[in-house]
Amino acid sequence: MIKIEESSHVPKYKQLVESIVRGIESKELKKNNKIPSINEISTRYNISRDTVMMAFSYLQSRGIILSRPGKGYYIAKANVPQKRKIFLLFDKLTPYKETLLEAFRNQLKRQGVYEIFFHNFNTKTFEILIRESIGNYTDFVVMPIPSKTIAPAINLIPKDKLYILDRGRKIYGQSFPSVCQSFRRDIYESLLSGSDLLKKYSKIVLFIPELSHVPTNLQKGFKEFCTDFKIDFLITKKLHEYKITEGEAYLVFDDNSLVNIVQQANDKKFKLGKDVGIISYNDTPLKSIVANGITTISTDFSAMGKTLADLIINKKKEHIENPCSLIRRNSL
Repeated sequence: MIKIEESSHVPKYKQLVESIVRGIESKELKKNNKIPSINEISTRYNISRDTVMMAFSYLQSRGIILSRPGKGYYIAKANVPQKRKIFLLFDKLTPYKETLLEAFRNQLKRQGVYEIFFHNFNTKTFEILIRESIGNYTDFVVMPIPSKTIAPAINLIPKDKLYILDRGRKIYGQSFPSVCQSFRRDIYESLLSGSDLLKKYSKIVLFIPELSHVPTNLQKGFKEFCTDFKIDFLITKKLHEYKITEGEAYLVFDDNSLVNIVQQANDKKFKLGKDVGIISYNDTPLKSIVANGITTISTDFSAMGKTLADLIINKKKEHIENPCSLIRRNSL
């Protein structure tokens, strides 16, 4: 059951420790079972005695193995209580990510600690952060960059320790435990649930921020909805050139676009929810009070955080699509 990989970035003594711990967790190793000696492991796996001794010292310090003089080393306990140390790699910090983190932290409670990093959609940063973290954490949670070019960095992470979060459902979320959004279906079904409100508008305009990382499947789902229900629509990045018009509804992804449209509506004395409609993507507490309430399409970030913690704590291997809905407020 001992596995030492020469190509792994995890130090060999840690690989040895993990092998023994996995053996106990899988019940292959039981209390009072004898394990191979330092010399036997050193010879069989071609690693130095010092490396084996370092691993054994660590296991002894945690009370996992014990030494019986003249007899060798034995498993000291039937279970290994292991506090999780979790590596979180997010794309960027946003208000709704704070909701996710709070729910994750509350669900995790005292069963683990985490450290959070951000790649900001930079592939080099993504690779460096992962490479430098290998061997230092029990679990890895990654929000991938939507590109297959990050596969080599993803492959550095031990496969039994990786969890995919938020996006990357098709590329990575089917190979590893995951809690992801289904962007195409989410936006289609959310708009469908609000079709009674949307029917009073002659056109829906989707604003995509320039230099944004809005998933392309969101745009596809939006286009499919409008096409299926014969609704006039426009997808554009040129908000700064666009003058809002009475009878139109607007779907925006960033706060700058939201503020721009609200200001234009105020300047033209348009009433939100009557003269023009606004839908903002991703809910935050602030949107419940801005302009008497902004309608949003949003995944449940609190549920996402709780579900992620549950997967890690209970070592589940599930692929979960996080719930998404239209939250009705006065702006539509």
